[in-house]
Amino acid sequence: MSCFPLRRLLALVALVFLSTLPVASSCAAAAAGLYLEVLDLDEAAALLRVRPEVVRELAEAQRIPARRVGDTWRFSRAALLEWLKDGQFTGALHALPAPPSNLDQAEALAGELPALRARGVAPESSTRLAQAAPDTRPLASSPPPPTVGERPATPTAEEIALRDQRVLLKRGAATVDFGVSYSYSEQTLLNLERVEQRTVGSIATVRYGLLDDLQLNFRVPGTWSRTATYIGSNSPQVTRDDYTGDTALSLLGVASREAAGRPNIIWSLDAVLPTGPGDQGVGGGLVFSKSYDPAVIFAGFSYLYGLEIDPADSRRSLAKNNFGFNLGYTYALNDALAVSTLFVGTYRNASSPDGTSIPPPRERYQLQLGTTWMLARSLFIEPAVTMRLGSASPEFVFSLNFTYSF
Repeated sequence: MSCFPLRRLLALVALVFLSTLPVASSCAAAAAGLYLEVLDLDEAAALLRVRPEVVRELAEAQRIPARRVGDTWRFSRAALLEWLKDGQFTGALHALPAPPSNLDQAEALAGELPALRARGVAPESSTRLAQAAPDTRPLASSPPPPTVGERPATPTAEEIALRDQRVLLKRGAATVDFGVSYSYSEQTLLNLERVEQRTVGSIATVRYGLLDDLQLNFRVPGTWSRTATYIGSNSPQVTRDDYTGDTALSLLGVASREAAGRPNIIWSLDAVLPTGPGDQGVGGGLVFSKSYDPAVIFAGFSYLYGLEIDPADSRRSLAKNNFGFNLGYTYALNDALAVSTLFVGTYRNASSPDGTSIPPPRERYQLQLGTTWMLARSLFIEPAVTMRLGSASPEFVFSLNFTYSF
């Protein structure tokens, strides 16, 4: 009988000890996270001594330095401490509406710091970590560096590679593209006739941000071609042609922003204006993209209805109904270099040029391999090679595009 109270006492002590283990382990994990250079949402909340929901809303409102990596947020410990000390964050704080009530705790924390320092007092964790962090403030004669964790002021190679696929310009921003290409194709008919075509093309594109997430594109192509036709052993018949293509005009907007379980969606309204050979059409499309850092995959489809077409004119490529789709990915090696792969398919219900001869191919599939490289601030170069798939005759295109961002 005397052992029964002792057993109950030992069992009670063991229960109390075990119940404290989760709390101790979580506190230890939070404390360890405070000294990491890169923090997740819970660790950043522990550093600021606020709830994780508050930190998430501050990050989504761009009120604290943060970066989205896939579907999660990451924070620089040094940048958060610098924000607490001096408020050196260039996010659009003044342009945002009044914050929700659940942000008051974080704002009160930042607002009380000057008064606490004046009395020689500061929050315990912030003071200890701020003293341990190296002093990275610039000299008075040098311009201040960007806060760690902020979005780069200039576009990255990934953003340039994904323009029109995932990234649209902000209001008032503009980019100018100029590209040149060389293509070669060969076709043999019944072992009696061989046609070789060499084409040099150019395209100029201007993109302008009308509003945030609303962009206008304007494209003007040009073509210089040389076609050699061999019949038997006779000398080739050579024809040359050069012309400016029809202008393309597009309006793009964001239909949905990427979130957990939801892709980024961009819509477009497209038009072909008869400024060259005379094609004219209207249509639209959608592009879906999803990020899996450091890669982004995307897929899109489009439709263009030909208002004015002429199958007899070899310079005009528009049919009555034109369908297109693409699938690809972009992989960012760093901010200055990205590689991409793109598969493109088109279908046109093309008809015979004269009503009796064989119509041109209706389906066309191509594979493009490209690189986007930052040459200098706001200046990018994009070499690419495109190969036609599913054709017995060789056909390839080498292209080089230059992009400058304003």
